Amino acid sequence: MTRSKIILAGAAAVILVAAVAVKWFFFPSIKDAYFAMNQNSLRQVPAGLVAVRPTKFSNSPRKGTLWASVKVSGKDVWRMMGRNVSFKELMAQAYGQPQNRVMLPVGAPTNNFDFLVTERGDLREVLQTAVRKKPGYTAKMETHDEDVLALKVRDASLPGLTVSDASTRQNVHFDKGKLYFTHMRLQEITGGLEQAVKTPVVDKTDLTNFYDFSVVWDQQMQRQMRDDAAATAAMKKILNGWGIELEPDNDQVEMLVVKSASL
Repeated sequence: MTRSKIILAGAAAVILVAAVAVKWFFFPSIKDAYFAMNQNSLRQVPAGLVAVRPTKFSNSPRKGTLWASVKVSGKDVWRMMGRNVSFKELMAQAYGQPQNRVMLPVGAPTNNFDFLVTERGDLREVLQTAVRKKPGYTAKMETHDEDVLALKVRDASLPGLTVSDASTRQNVHFDKGKLYFTHMRLQEITGGLEQAVKTPVVDKTDLTNFYDFSVVWDQQMQRQMRDDAAATAAMKKILNGWGIELEPDNDQVEMLVVKSASL
């Protein structure tokens, strides 16, 4: 064998070993145990992992998403995971949008996924990159005409809202079965309402004041929030008590439009 062939063979061997090392160190096997729906378990998962895969827990009732933080050099470093979540929820988590603001394309995956991000940095951006590679989708925000629920004034006296003192600090706290909201504009609660009613919510009250108000948050209410129909009815009842109502409407809203990364 000539000297040049020996050099080339050696270089090839080095490249092969390096490739194996990269695969071993940067793409280790993802254990099913990493997807326990438990914050303490998520904190114990090795750092530097990124995974998106078809779920291995399709028959398990334990599903959803989870965030946890670990201390690194005295600072909180966040990590995230999802277990047996729909493709819509995967995209919603990757781009930080509620599921009801996600528009899927024709032919989008109908199976569920597991995902895991323990790599340092912007977790959502890391997950976006992983989803773009496999299953091969990306997304961006666009304005669309959509059916929405509009917040409107039902009773001009607003019996459940108290105009907040200008010197009051914004706060949310729980006490004796109630959530107390202090110094809030109604526009600031539309996101929470969307999560409850699973429909885009827009504020059409024209109210600009800061308000103090409260919501009963006992075990019965928490059970209702886990059922879509019950949650919608409960939120409408709460709003009516404030002098506000939700009405079907149509408006231009920002939607997360998902498309194939190959387009």
